[in-house]
Amino acid sequence: MKKKLIIGGITGAIVLGGAFGVNAMTNHSDDWNGQDAKLSQDEAEKAAKEELQGLTIDKVEKDKEGDRLIYEVEGTTEDGKESEIGIDANSGEVVKSERDEDSEESENNADVKISKEKAEEIAKKEGKGQVVEVELDDGHYEVEMKDG
Repeated sequence: MKKKLIIGGITGAIVLGGAFGVNAMTNHSDDWNGQDAKLSQDEAEKAAKEELQGLTIDKVEKDKEGDRLIYEVEGTTEDGKESEIGIDANSGEVVKSERDEDSEESENNADVKISKEKAEEIAKKEGKGQVVEVELDDGHYEVEMKDG
């Protein structure tokens, strides 16, 4: 009698463990740690293709910036340039659009008319928060600021 109970218990544990494993492998929800997005991944991909005509999507990742849920869509344009578009997962707004121009930075950066310090000063007037990074890229300054 004891053998039957032990065998029955082991069999039950195996079946139950298998059920949990299958559920974990098939659970593909559109959420970020329990937060649901209003936009599906397909809708985000469509918005990215509208932002950059001729985009071939290579990868889509879910990210969170502050309290904002973001789809990061990475792809290649028709002319072979790598691009990354950030789409707000609730509003559908394009929050980031970067394109690798693959050009000679030194040539483009030689024509810059203002200093890094001046670019930082302008950014502080226009934006709010603290300047985190200032980078000269393809003839323009990219200023990253943090607010909170």
